[in-house]
Parts: sequence; structure tokens; C-alpha cells
Amino acid sequence: MALIDVLNDAVSGLKGTLGVSVKHLETGETASINGGDLFPTASVFKVPVIIEFFRQLESRTVSLDEKKMLAEADKVPGSGILKELSNGLELTYGDLLRLMMILSDNTATDLVIKRVGKDRVNATIRSLGLEETKVVADCRDILFDLIGLGDLPDEEKTLALFTEKAQGTTLVGTWSLGVDENDVTTPSEMLRLLEMIVEGKAASRESCNEIMEIMSKCQTGGNRIPKYLPRAEMELTHKTGSLPGIRNDAGLVTIQATGERYILSCFIKGAADVYAAEETIAMVSKSVYKYFTK
Repeated sequence: MALIDVLNDAVSGLKGTLGVSVKHLETGETASINGGDLFPTASVFKVPVIIEFFRQLESRTVSLDEKKMLAEADKVPGSGILKELSNGLELTYGDLLRLMMILSDNTATDLVIKRVGKDRVNATIRSLGLEETKVVADCRDILFDLIGLGDLPDEEKTLALFTEKAQGTTLVGTWSLGVDENDVTTPSEMLRLLEMIVEGKAASRESCNEIMEIMSKCQTGGNRIPKYLPRAEMELTHKTGSLPGIRNDAGLVTIQATGERYILSCFIKGAADVYAAEETIAMVSKSVYKYFTK
């Protein structure tokens, strides 16, 4: 059975739109379903953000040891722990990067974005040859759009207001954000971005190694790519993304017995059942792993 057939079998029955791209890094074998289509990134957009931080670190524009004191106005709804912690807490940007990638902390993410600049993130994306991927909204923008308050001035988009307004609100999802206002990518472009990290081409070799080390500690998405993989026999470096109707996961899998590596980039939008969407990603991952270890 060809790799594309393996993918098609794994995704049958999904109520939603799926895009998946796979590449074996040693053999170059690839397969894709809707690999060139646009999908909302959700938190997968944090991958180009961390790349930009490390590129600025190389030019000494930023420092991992630079400190930021947490303020109430910094706190962002959604995933992460910082929104629950005390104001005045002092963190380094090295801490914030790890919170952003390991726990997908939205507060940490927006602080990092503010430090490096969205324009610089997008300039780096373009310099790497990615034409469809873009980061135009931070976590606060996206989440306030979900409750229909996306047009508020940033200073009014507080955690307290979100908590108040989100009670009993039907989230409208990213469908209220058009392509021009949303963070988007394609499965194939995100695969290529991860490949450039692996190859040491997204930033310096040292920086890319640090990015991979941080991403290898990801604690989100346990029901996606890693769910059915034998934990003792493989290593996973990945980043997930979640919003209403959206489930994403993209990462590098290393087969320990052979050292072979492949990248799997999965994006689902319009999912009627997000738990079923996660299971679809898990089944794709299981099938691809089985295919490459047969």
C-alpha cells in the first residue's frame, strides 16, 4: 500500500476538512492530502514566533536572560498558567519561550510577540520562502474575536472582561476571521518550516537545536500525534494548535531503532466533533508510523 493510501484510509469518516503532509527525511518519500490548502494555525503559529526570537537572539537584539515583570494587563485568556499567577512575578524571556512552546501559554506568547514584533516574524517567514504562512493576530486578538469583541481597542481586551463575556457565550470560532485577518498556513508549508529547523536553516544550527529541545518537551496534544506511538521507541518534537472546530499538530518523529525521521503536519478545520478530530490525527500518526517501521 502506498503512503497516500495509508493517509486516505486513516482519515475516512472525518466530519470536517483535513490537510496532512508527510515527509520521510532520509528517503524523501512524501504524501499529502490538501497539503497546499490554507488552514488556521491556532497555536501552531508559535513555531515561527520562536524562530524569530532566536534569530534576534543571534543578532543580540534580544536576550534569553532579559526580564519581564508580569502585570494584570499582560494576562491573556485560554491555555497556559501565567494568567493564574501573581502580578509582579519576574520571568526571563527564556522562561516565556518555554511556557509558550511547552504549555502553549497564551500570555507568554503575546509577551514574546510584543518583544520581537509581528512584522519581523512575517518578514522571516517570507525570507524562508514560505508564501502562504502568516501571523497577523496574537492570542488576545483571536480569543476576543471568538466572543465577538475583536474590534475593541487592545487596552480594553482584559482577562476580566473576557471571563465575564465568555460566560454562556457561543464561541463563533475563527470563521469570523477572514484569511486576511487570521493566522494561517498550509500543511506543506508547516512541514517545510519544521524541516528547516531540523536542517539548521530556519536560524543558526545552535538556535535550531535549542528550538527542537524546547519543542521536544511539549505537554499538549497527548491525544494527537503521540497517542498511539510507542513512547519508548520514538522521540517526538511537535507543536499543537486548538480553537473551536480546529485541531492541529505538526512535528518530527524520530524512530530510535533506526534513527530514521519523518515530519507529520496535520490540520483540521470545521470539525463537528473536536474529539473525533483529535482521534483522526492520532490514527493518521499511528498509520504513518506503522508504514515507516514495517
